[in-house]
Amino acid sequence: MSAAEVARDHASARRRLALVAAGEAGRLWGLVDPGRIAASWLELLPRLLVLLTGAQQAVAGRADGYLDEVLAEQRVSARAEGRVSAQALAGVASDGRDLADLLYQPAISTLVGIKGGASVEEALAGGGVGLDMLVRTQVADAGRVADQVAMVARPQVTGYVRMLVGKSCSRCAILAGRRYGWSAGFQRHPRLPLRLHPHPGARGHGR
Repeated sequence: MSAAEVARDHASARRRLALVAAGEAGRLWGLVDPGRIAASWLELLPRLLVLLTGAQQAVAGRADGYLDEVLAEQRVSARAEGRVSAQALAGVASDGRDLADLLYQPAISTLVGIKGGASVEEALAGGGVGLDMLVRTQVADAGRVADQVAMVARPQVTGYVRMLVGKSCSRCAILAGRRYGWSAGFQRHPRLPLRLHPHPGARGHGR
């Protein structure tokens, strides 16, 4: 298996976990009582929090194994100065806030929508779309950060090549195949996983 194939398999596994988490989130959102949206979502929230935290930990826990495998395919030593703590990347939102606070946002947006004139059904549907994007993004971000931490822990890795995941827009397509320094970042669409294809070489300055 080539390094690119390893990267694709890694991204596919992450996407599957995100889809499972988003599916369960949607099922729970469907249990929200239209007559008591905020209160009923607060009652359901602990179950989603446990699920999403588990999904984040699962994707983060794949990072070291992925780096070991993708470097082996390039015949590069996978020696690491440390290992990723998956638990440290789970249970927290990617913007640093409490994950439970973030997961409550769909209820707020639903109530704002109703106040703005949307029907309860329309507002709930909009909240569900927001929840789906939120959950998938948090799973993807946990995996992305774990991969970056695993790269930093390996001095022989100096950067990565961006690869496309599934259908991609024209802006993403023109960035595919470019090499980035290990500390370089870029804008991306919400909920989409970033596929990193680590490369060895002399340590660069990044951005």
